[in-house]
Amino acid sequence: MTLTREHFSLNTLQWITVSLGESTGEPGSVGWEFDRPSFLDRQPRVLAEVRESGFPAVMLEVLPTQTLQAYARVVADSGLRVTPGYVHIGLPEEFGVDHTGDDEARFRWFDGLRRRAEETLFMGLDRVFLAADMAPGRPRIDEAAAVGHAYDAARLNRVTDMIGAAAEVLTAEGVTPALHNHVGTWIETEAEYNHVLNAVPASLLAAGPDLGHLAWTGADIVAWVAAHADRISDLHVKDMDLGIAASARTTPTPYFDVMSRRFFLEPGLGDVPIREALAELPEDFAGTVLVEVDKPSMEPFASAKASWAWIAENYLEGRS
Repeated sequence: MTLTREHFSLNTLQWITVSLGESTGEPGSVGWEFDRPSFLDRQPRVLAEVRESGFPAVMLEVLPTQTLQAYARVVADSGLRVTPGYVHIGLPEEFGVDHTGDDEARFRWFDGLRRRAEETLFMGLDRVFLAADMAPGRPRIDEAAAVGHAYDAARLNRVTDMIGAAAEVLTAEGVTPALHNHVGTWIETEAEYNHVLNAVPASLLAAGPDLGHLAWTGADIVAWVAAHADRISDLHVKDMDLGIAASARTTPTPYFDVMSRRFFLEPGLGDVPIREALAELPEDFAGTVLVEVDKPSMEPFASAKASWAWIAENYLEGRS
């Protein structure tokens, strides 16, 4: 597979996780600074630095503090393109909601997906990453990450049904969802991810893996991409210290305890076989390779430049 400059995009995590701390679940309670009004003034500079670092595109992410039209203007001013964003859906019962016999309440459960579909289409895209929401109580965050902690087959089937229903909502709006795995959710391990993909038709749900998060759970991501290449519409890549990952699986460790170490790294600085996995994509792959550094190992702008330097070295100098 020969990737070009236009395949790559960046999620601006470098700028919003530098002060990551403990979360109460309320907006602004953690270092995800994009949900704070103060980030509005920083957003244009962040996007400018994304472009200055070399990236031609950024992940679609309308701030909760701005209108869609205002976001479109900021992106246009930056000279960047947008690539598919992210949406998640949870189980109503885990959020203290019972939709039994209440079709209207069940319909409204998917309102957030409809808004994300609207944003996606407004910005000229037709694809979105779809993930399971974090469960309240966060057992796979606060107790043990990346090991399929508290696995329950019946719950996984309910999650699968919810993902299928969410995929129907999104496709009805003209947006193709791509299933996204994430450590900390009920779709965490390779087996859980494959279970959902096998249960929901490919015509309704593409694959949109996070290769870094799969690697964190111990999966062979090169083999996984090879086995699912034709279903992948877009994907996330990230690098990390797989020695720390293995140790944290051997001694079950909370998510943020792992993250507090020098765990997430810029591409090429860790052990994840990103190039080998991407080489398994189809020759005609037309999706996005979204680069993420969940917590930078250096200053944010330097992190973005280091990420692009890895892309340039591996894909923009006659290499494939």
